[in-house]
This record gives sequence, C-alpha cells and structure tokens, in this order.
Amino acid sequence: MSDGRVMRNTAYLVTAFVGQKVLSFVYFTIIARTVGVDGAGRYFLAVSLTTMFSIFVDLGLANVLVREVAKNRARAGSLLANVLGIKVILAVLTVGAVYITARILNYHPETRLMITIASVVMVVDSIHLVMYAAMRGFQNLRYEAVGVVGGQAIVICSGIAFLLFHLPLHFLVVALLCGSTFNVSWAGLVLKKKFGLQPLDLRLERPVLLFFWRVTLPFALAGVFSRIYSYIDSVMLSKLISEASVGIYGVAYKIAFSFQFLPMAFAAAVYPAMSEHYVNDRGRLSQLFTVSVVYLMFLSLPLAVGVAVLAPQFIALLYGPEFYGSVLPLQVLMASLVFAFLYWPAGSLLNASDRQGKNTLSMGLTMVINIALNAMLIPKFGPVGAAIAALVGNFVLWGSAALFMRQVVKVDGRRFWSAALKTAAAAAVMAAVLLVTRGKVHVVLLVPVGVAVYSGMLLALGGVTVSELRTAANILLRRGHGVSDLVP
Repeated sequence: MSDGRVMRNTAYLVTAFVGQKVLSFVYFTIIARTVGVDGAGRYFLAVSLTTMFSIFVDLGLANVLVREVAKNRARAGSLLANVLGIKVILAVLTVGAVYITARILNYHPETRLMITIASVVMVVDSIHLVMYAAMRGFQNLRYEAVGVVGGQAIVICSGIAFLLFHLPLHFLVVALLCGSTFNVSWAGLVLKKKFGLQPLDLRLERPVLLFFWRVTLPFALAGVFSRIYSYIDSVMLSKLISEASVGIYGVAYKIAFSFQFLPMAFAAAVYPAMSEHYVNDRGRLSQLFTVSVVYLMFLSLPLAVGVAVLAPQFIALLYGPEFYGSVLPLQVLMASLVFAFLYWPAGSLLNASDRQGKNTLSMGLTMVINIALNAMLIPKFGPVGAAIAALVGNFVLWGSAALFMRQVVKVDGRRFWSAALKTAAAAAVMAAVLLVTRGKVHVVLLVPVGVAVYSGMLLALGGVTVSELRTAANILLRRGHGVSDLVP
C-alpha cells in the first residue's frame, strides 16, 4: 500500500474517531443535564456493564480478521463467514451471562431493561465491528469513517428526539441501538456492493475455527483484562454505594477519558516504526521510544493539570450544581490520565518486540489490583475511591510495562528527566495563572490562556522547539511522515 493511501486511510479514521468522541461526549452531557444524577447513573451503568461483557463476543476475532484478510484477500469471504458464525454462538452465551448478572445483582427493573437493550446494542456493534475489520483488511477505511460518524450522529439525534418527547429513560439506550443498526446496515451494504462479500453468510468450518482459536487467545486474554479493569468500578459502585453514585463517577470518567484518542493515535503511528527498528536498529528504537514518551508527557501533563484546576468550572458549566460531587473524582482521574498516556509507548514497544505476553501480564496484574482497591476504597470514599483505584491501576499498568520494556531498550534517562522537569515547570506556571484567574474569567476563555501560557513557558525553557511541536501535530493528525522526524 502506498504512503499516500496509508495517510488517507489513517486521516479518515482519526478524523472519524475524533468526531465520534465529540458527539458521544455531547450526547452524554445532554443526558446528564436532562435526566439528572440518578438517570445518568443508570444509563452509564447499563453501558459500562455491557461494554465490559462485550469482549466475550469478540475475543480478539476482529484484530485477527484484519491481519488474515490483508494477507490473503481471496479468503476474505470464508474468514468473515466463519467469524460471524462464531460470533452468533458467543453472542447468545454473552447475552445470557449479562442477563443472569443483572438478575443476580438485583438491579432496579428499569436498570435491568436498559441493560437488556444495551445487550442487543453490544451484539449489533460486534457484528459491524467485524464487517469493518474485513474492510480494513482490504486497506479501505473510508466507509468505516462514514459509518462511525454517521452512526453517532443518528444516536445523538434520536436521543434528543426521545428526550424532547419525554419518553422513558430506556429510550436513551434505544438511541444507541438506532446508531448501531445504521452501522451494521451500512457496513453490510458496502461489503456486498463494493467488496463482493456476503454479510449474512454464516459458517462454522473446523479448520478455520481451530486456526482462530489458536491465534486469538493472546488477544482475548488481554482484552478481558483491559475491559474488566476499565469498567468494573461502575458495577462495584452501583452495588456498594448506589446507582446515583455511578452518575457522579460517570461524568468524571467521561471527561477524563475523552482524551484517550490522543495516545492511541500516537501509538498507532509509531508502532510500525518500532516494529521495523526492533529488527534492524535497536539504537534508533531506543531513541524513538524515549522521544515518544517525552512527546506524550508534553501532552498529558498540561492536560491533566489544566482540567484538574478548572474542574469546578467545567462541571458547573457542562452539568450544573447537581454534579458538583464529580469535581474531586475528575481531578483524581486527570492525574491517572498521565500514566494512561505514558503506558501506550511501553505497551506498543512490548507488542512490537513480540512480548505480548508481558503486556498481557501487566494488564492482568492491573486488573487484580484495581478490583481489590475498588473493594476497599469504594465503601469508604464512593466515587473518589473508584477514581483513586483507577489512578493506582494506571500507575501499575505503566510501571509494570516500563519494567518489562527495559529488557528491550535503554531509555535516555537524561533526556527524559530534563523533559519531565521542564514540562512540570511549565505546567506549574500555567496552573498558577489559571488558579489566579479562574474566578474572574470565563472558563471558555481560560482554555486558550492556559494553552498559550504552557506553550510559551515550554518554548522559553527549551523543553520543546517549534519544529518538534509541528512533528507531534503531524503524527497525531496523520498529515505526513512525522514519525521519521522523531529520530535522526
């Protein structure tokens, strides 16, 4: 595939996912402001529980499908049909597991209804996920980009309409089903018309099933660990405190992790170069890793500090006084975001160096610690306890991956600590300015002020150059060969 096509494809998808994140955030904000803490809690709980279980419908099949279709397009029809056949079985088992879990946890009838509808959304989403995976194997991401944004637009339009007509709370999940139905219809149509594949063909061929079982196991295990430690906090909050506390926590969680696309985009951009340098040039691999960590530190630290300082203003502006309890959890979660950002280069390096098992071990350790901390902290501190557990969990995830990473490369400690000190100093000056002005200037105006102060201080301290800022922007936006500029 040509470099130009690579850039076009990645630009399509990054733009689409940014648009989806924005629309999803807007939708949840509208929900929270309209239905209040209790309603937002039930909605976020239903989505969190089914999202946690959704990994059991996929088990890494989509990732493997992309790779195998790219290797041999002639087998695309057979591979897709078998994956869909497997998913039918997994979907039935997973929906049953979700239903039983909701009954055992004895949720409110309305919450159980929302979870049931969300289970259908989970299945439909899983189907269009593998359809888009097949398209990725053909190295065409344009149609997926249209579906991602179009589906989210349908969700927000449907949801707003349901709210305007004062329909029951579970219709907010029906809105998600509308978007998912559009996506599966669109993906199926494109597969048939543009790629000549039959989206309704289901097969269970023994050799193909055995192949998928063998190659998906590492993906499945990592996915299970990741989903559980990412969403178990909401489930535990709902039972140890209340469903309303999930609404308080959900608002903070939505804000904090709406920025996750930044390290994901960066890691996706540098991963091919890491894989190449691991084979050909370990010195350049060390340089690339160090610079990647430094760049993500430049992004994450001011983001965490800025949002934490302005958290009271953001919560008041977006959600109102009913959600003031979200301020402290948001501030703690923003601290955890720094470690979440820094994990991505280490995780990508472990995968690029064929150490996926170490990465999976890090995720498993994080899951165990996260569950234990949630069990200890939530009864005492509620949503703040869940946020602290997330902070410690992300630190453990980053720290363990970093320890394993040292077996592969040697980090330029001088460069790292120099950048860390300069970044911290610039972020501290920005925080001081925001603290002095946040009660006098509207928060919308304070955002560019914070960006300007931080950028100016970082440039003045020599922490970054204008060309380095341009390189980082190119990598995130996929507008050029930015990765090649990271190392000499």
